[in-house]
Amino acid sequence: MSRKKRYLASGAVLAALCIALPWYGGGLFFINLPGLILVLGGTFLASVISHSRDRVLELLQRVPVLLREPPTQVFNDRKSFLQVAGMYRRGDVRGAERATMTLNDGFLRSGARLALDPHGAGELGRMLQWQLRQRKEQDAGEVRILRTMATFAPAFGMLGTLFGLISLLGDLGSSGLEQMGVTMGFALMSTLYGLLAANLLFRPLALKLEERSRSRLGHMGFLLEAVVMLHERQHPLAIGEYLDSAAQQPNQEAPPEGPAPVRRLALRGV
Repeated sequence: MSRKKRYLASGAVLAALCIALPWYGGGLFFINLPGLILVLGGTFLASVISHSRDRVLELLQRVPVLLREPPTQVFNDRKSFLQVAGMYRRGDVRGAERATMTLNDGFLRSGARLALDPHGAGELGRMLQWQLRQRKEQDAGEVRILRTMATFAPAFGMLGTLFGLISLLGDLGSSGLEQMGVTMGFALMSTLYGLLAANLLFRPLALKLEERSRSRLGHMGFLLEAVVMLHERQHPLAIGEYLDSAAQQPNQEAPPEGPAPVRRLALRGV
């Protein structure tokens, strides 16, 4: 089954549950709107306090894009990058700089422009490594926000249940057993909302973002090697063979201690 069909099937099951659960037991009293507001609103406020409002809002705005974007990065700049490499190898630095503007990938475009400037090997390696580390830290921060939300959501669900139980105990003398059961079910829905939000939304999103981050960092590592080959003025045919072989391994991951080309540049810059 394709990824799109799996998403559609999962969405259909979730939609069916959302439609069926409120009517289970014979009425709409199983919809606890105050509990839902408490879980989502409390989780958002706690996340803002734990991190920052701008970062949380930016992440929530990226969620639809995160769900749509493919798990692996696609390299579409092969022809343009080889054109840059050919010009730079022939000594046409101005033409190569103009050709870098046609590169679509931001990291590749920035790295190619750095490689064309008169930087030393060690300085270029530090700049590229800093960009990789910045991207990794940004992804890790977003994962931490989602895991924070997954931690707070059940807690606020339990808080809503406690509020419901306190209200139930306050009306204990004036309500019958049937009304008590309805009120208890209404109160427990807050806990259900918290568990669903944590395990069907925030934790899966955190796992998906981690997968995207690994794929992105691996893709950036492959582009970094291409930038190093450009800086070394290697032949465009050799660079093209490397790009073709690397593009056939879309699930590669960046080495945990930094990409090999960065270490090679650092050694050359000593």
